[in-house]
Amino acid sequence: MKKLLMLIIAILGLTAATANPRQLPRTHAANDGTAATGGVLYIGETGQYLHGTFRLFYEQNGGYEVFGNPITPIITDGGLRVQYFEKARFEVPFGHNEQAAVMLSRLGALAIEAIDPKERGPAFATGSVSGGTYFAVTQHTISSNFETFWKKHGALALFGYPLSEQFYTIRNGVTVKVQYFERARFEEQLDGNAPVVRLANLGSEYVARTPHLQNYTNPMPGIERVATATTTYKGAGFAKRTNIAKGAAMIDGVVIPAGEEFSFLANSNFTDTDFVEGYGIIGGQLSKVFAGGICQVSTTVFRSAANGGFLITQRIPHTYVVSTYEDIVGFDATVMEPTTDFRFRNNSAGPLMIVVRNQPDELRLTIELWGIPDGRQVHFEGPFITAVTQPSAPVWQYDATMKAGTKSQLVYGRGGMHVSYQRTVVAADGTPMYSDDFLTSYARWYDYVMYGPGVVPPAGAVVR
Repeated sequence: MKKLLMLIIAILGLTAATANPRQLPRTHAANDGTAATGGVLYIGETGQYLHGTFRLFYEQNGGYEVFGNPITPIITDGGLRVQYFEKARFEVPFGHNEQAAVMLSRLGALAIEAIDPKERGPAFATGSVSGGTYFAVTQHTISSNFETFWKKHGALALFGYPLSEQFYTIRNGVTVKVQYFERARFEEQLDGNAPVVRLANLGSEYVARTPHLQNYTNPMPGIERVATATTTYKGAGFAKRTNIAKGAAMIDGVVIPAGEEFSFLANSNFTDTDFVEGYGIIGGQLSKVFAGGICQVSTTVFRSAANGGFLITQRIPHTYVVSTYEDIVGFDATVMEPTTDFRFRNNSAGPLMIVVRNQPDELRLTIELWGIPDGRQVHFEGPFITAVTQPSAPVWQYDATMKAGTKSQLVYGRGGMHVSYQRTVVAADGTPMYSDDFLTSYARWYDYVMYGPGVVPPAGAVVR
């Protein structure tokens, strides 16, 4: 839904998580393929990585034969996440991690726009209906080997409509048959004695004529998993499960250069993403808001960055104890667009890549950081809990949209408390890097029950 989204200071949950900030993460090779996302695959020819939805889309739609190698990491471009390949550009809207949402950008159309109209020739004029398959929408025809290749590798859904007729041109002293499509350019030439159809290198050509993209083509070093954290969201309803998936997909594949700061909000898009309504706490009262549940993602990123010994530059805890994160009470991070952010700095010598492994069947979210291990060690002490208070009176809030005679307890009362975790990060040679204290002051909270028509709250409850 295209609406300005408010992210919630306290997001509801019913079960505990499994991350442990005291346990140092293990590292492993970058081509681990055991995870649901298909793992992270390093392409040595270009020094780039494939993973997640883009890797699955790549492998299931022809791979290297059709698209060539990746030539950039995943890049933020407006409301899209994109990755350039030699022969194409993949794009997906922010907040989408399903393969059905991935498509090729219209590089074929852009390549035509880059040609001087005086030099385009008759092939770009209206085509003929004789032979092959004619498309009235563009008034061009596909036939012969181009039509066979088009149909075999995804047809309209992948390549779009033809934007020219077939024509011959000379490339590097060789005669080549060419046809432009919305998202590709087909080329046919002899390989031995047989004609072979391949996609032209439109991705490489586009990057070459777009200066700000060229720095992205620098090869990335070999990276390993240097930090990880996992939280669970068992008991979450449809809205929270949906928003967790969309929120996690927004940051999957983000690359943080050495020395730079990661901002959760700067890498998110809350206006063009179809989050759904979920419950969140605003002014001490539960309200239905868009993107309820997104703090599951920011909390998991915080825990992963803390586990990896990275410098936390902005972290704001929830106002109340959230049962989803009680496995490590006082170790959460909230976000609220546009004011409340979570940030950390990549203070390592190489880039960091964020890799998301969302397992909705197991209601588990893992955030991994992949980089160059530098031998740092991380030590935690705590939690140190003081100033404990008891929960206050239960609150019952009426919801006319609920089924008559039903109620739903969304929060289980928790006392207030102050929580402190002390972290020490030590370099590989034993030199202290820094120490910090993660402080949280929770207000006391109460049972919070939503009820529908015909339900009478119990005596002693605060009714809203």
